[in-house]
Amino acid sequence: MPLNSLDYLWRLAGTGIAFVLLFGGGALLALTTFPIVHLTTPSGNRRRERNQFLIHLLFRGYVFMLRFLRLIDLQVLGAERLKDGAGRLIVANHPSLLDVVLLMALVRRAQCIVKKELWESRYLGRVVRGAGYIRNDLELDAMLTACRNALAEGNSLIIFPEGTRGDGSTIAPFKSGLYRLGKARPDVELIPAYINNLNRVLPKGEVVPVPMLASVSFGEPMHVGDDEDKNAFLDRARNAILELRQW
Repeated sequence: MPLNSLDYLWRLAGTGIAFVLLFGGGALLALTTFPIVHLTTPSGNRRRERNQFLIHLLFRGYVFMLRFLRLIDLQVLGAERLKDGAGRLIVANHPSLLDVVLLMALVRRAQCIVKKELWESRYLGRVVRGAGYIRNDLELDAMLTACRNALAEGNSLIIFPEGTRGDGSTIAPFKSGLYRLGKARPDVELIPAYINNLNRVLPKGEVVPVPMLASVSFGEPMHVGDDEDKNAFLDRARNAILELRQW
């Protein structure tokens, strides 16, 4: 059998193993650990924090398995900017389905905005709601309030300000919600993050990763200036992410 065929079969088998561990582990947690947390932890921030930590461990294990099985080669740069555990606004490009998994594997207490179908899911909705994730069909003011509340509780908030998944070749103009959130919480650090090559590792419509080097780079903290114009800030934030591009 040609080496290329053997390599593909290995990656197909490895992908199957990784997905079984991800979804099997997620189902196991949903049926066992999450209900225990629900029963033993009072509702509120403490319960959300524990649920977020469980999801962080699950995604961390999944990314470790992808690397261990040599399905992806991942480089993380600037992770020390997240080490003290403080809540931050992590602003990233969105080239692939793995983006949120990767970022949550790197951030212990993180919330994000999810599709309403996932938020209302019969199987995963309780986990998503329990972690405090924010549904994407809220009115803008309600969504910004939910984001501000997440940051006020000490969580990091992962945002993809393009508003949709791109193809990895460029970054679309940012939505204005990022500016409004930055103005509302000028004390919170905004950390730009560039996710590079994951769109080529897992192209749209494919299920088997291509063995290529991918990276995520975290940049210097930034804030909205006191008198900074909306468009000027959004351009500055977008450029800060583009400057982290490695290749």
